[in-house]
Amino acid sequence: MEMTKGVFLRKRINMRIFLLLAFLSAASIMHSQQIELHFPEFSGSAWDFILLRGLVKDTVLSGTIPDEGRVNLEIPQNYRGYAGMGRWMLRGGGGLDMVINGEDFQVECLSDMPNDENIIYTGSEENRFLRQNYREQAILQTKYEAMQLALQAYSPDDPLFQVFEEEMGQIEGQYAGFYAELKESPLYAARFREIVNFTRGLGSELTADEYTRAVASDQFLRHQLSWPALYTSNHWSGVCFSWVQMHERVIQSDTALLNSARDILSRLEDESAELYTAFCEQVARYFLQFGKDNLLVELGPEVRESGMLLRYDGLLAQFHGLPVGDKVPGLVLPEGGKLSWEGSPAQTHILVFFESGCGHCETTLTQLKANYETLTKAGINVVTVSADEDREIYEENAASFPWREKYCDEQGFGGANFRNFGVMGTPTIFAIDSDGTLLRRSAQLPELLSWLDGRQ
Repeated sequence: MEMTKGVFLRKRINMRIFLLLAFLSAASIMHSQQIELHFPEFSGSAWDFILLRGLVKDTVLSGTIPDEGRVNLEIPQNYRGYAGMGRWMLRGGGGLDMVINGEDFQVECLSDMPNDENIIYTGSEENRFLRQNYREQAILQTKYEAMQLALQAYSPDDPLFQVFEEEMGQIEGQYAGFYAELKESPLYAARFREIVNFTRGLGSELTADEYTRAVASDQFLRHQLSWPALYTSNHWSGVCFSWVQMHERVIQSDTALLNSARDILSRLEDESAELYTAFCEQVARYFLQFGKDNLLVELGPEVRESGMLLRYDGLLAQFHGLPVGDKVPGLVLPEGGKLSWEGSPAQTHILVFFESGCGHCETTLTQLKANYETLTKAGINVVTVSADEDREIYEENAASFPWREKYCDEQGFGGANFRNFGVMGTPTIFAIDSDGTLLRRSAQLPELLSWLDGRQ
């Protein structure tokens, strides 16, 4: 009987432990991050709290600062686990950017003129690190710039020159150690600082020339950057744009840009489909802007095969584009029927999609008219398709075109030809051979003409 009672008591104790653990687990699951703000000098001010995902700035909380100046921000359940930057914005101007990463912390400012000195964070390792890291780097950069000026001011024969040169070497070593510590930190704030450094053209070294820094920055994006951290940093589009611009202006290699895109996409296949899709949208936007349409066509099959794209609308339709080497569809004519590429006496066709009033389109059309006679003698046929929806505007513009095959169905970018060729931006230019095979796609006529000339 005693044994049975002992077993019963142990079962009751085990059950209590189980219930306690279950309660603690549930409490942990239900816990939302709390941020307490104390800004008494701004009582009565309306505010919004914003969290970031790519290009989306989601206002998750709003309110008015009460008389005592205390505001409690509770991160919504649907953002539980969010790691990124948050913005507490006063509608009358001003606000606060802070790291949101699961910590409960407090922020206080008793001044009516907030600055880095009088805004006090308590209980946040993330935000403490963010501010301290920025200050340490700023000091090193200031010292380094001072040494650069000193070395310019003194000749190599001056005894002080060697002193300044040695000091500069020490600063470079300190910076290398500083950056190594930043890389090793597990904090979101560390990833954010790396992102900000990229936007400022800074990396792990202070001394590298522009090209070397660009190559190092590209390697960082391809192999080290935390893309989820970038997605919630408020630097999403800026970094994506700078990446393409850096290749265009400094590295100057389409092959390098294509390989870089492939490396990044390969890494993003291990992340969410949302992040993969958002990056592809940025790739399409900036590749088109810099005339890299042909690279989008090359990436298209890989992107489609990944199964990671959530949709193919808007800019993402570029990845449904026609691959080089494939047969292209015939043009749907406004009056009915189709224009076939096969059987034409022309050796090559240049097909241009444009829109009246588009600056780059007008430049392309001017170049096309200037080269038309030379193209005709070379056996190249010119065809244009307009996105104009106003017949009068189209006819006024097209009247100066010396080529015969010029079309407009007044359906804009929703027209059959724009859809069939996957054209989302103008100008878009296709080179097609006499068998109807796509030879090349571009957004810049001189580049296409140079490529065609090289084939002859």
